Amino acid sequence: MAVQRNLVIFAALALAGCGAMPNLSLPDVKARNDFKGKPLSVVTAQLGNPDGQQTVNRQKIYTWRRGQALQDCLISVVMTPAGDVVESYGTSGDAAICSPYLAPAEPVSAQ
Repeated sequence: MAVQRNLVIFAALALAGCGAMPNLSLPDVKARNDFKGKPLSVVTAQLGNPDGQQTVNRQKIYTWRRGQALQDCLISVVMTPAGDVVESYGTSGDAAICSPYLAPAEPVSAQ
């Protein structure tokens, strides 16, 4: 009986976590953030519309936030000066939330 109760609690917690981020689709591990050199449309197809945008030294920087206020991940994409392709990208924040968005060569943290 206790095992069934624990399974029900686990399932409820798992579903609650998924419900908090309805638009989140995690990239395939083999194709994680393989965005460098690709147009912004490829990034938005994977991450959705950006949450923020700014221009620094004539380069557009787009940002996405994943997670919640106390545990979040900021994903940043810097476009080439011409603005047509991704020059670089990176993540900062909670390792567990950011790990699906790391570049393929970056190790996933065990946190």
